[in-house]
Amino acid sequence: MNRKYSSYEFLPFGGGSRQCLGQVFILFEMKLILATILLNSQLKLEEKAPVTPARRGFLMDPQGGVKMSKSDRSCSLDNNCSMYI
Repeated sequence: MNRKYSSYEFLPFGGGSRQCLGQVFILFEMKLILATILLNSQLKLEEKAPVTPARRGFLMDPQGGVKMSKSDRSCSLDNNCSMYI
């Protein structure tokens, strides 16, 4: 596991007819985790500078990452918070 894979070599769930059986479960779980974070937290960008894209294999990523802070969402029935999903 200490080996560094190239961007064209690593497929976490395999490919073709030999795909991982847990792929559907873990993708559903990641969507559930993301939805829970978005519903219960307020995310804020820390830097106002524009994000520079960087090529990583055939995908594009923000160069150097994106710095964000998380704070708990304080919604109750009294203050009439609403969120659109």
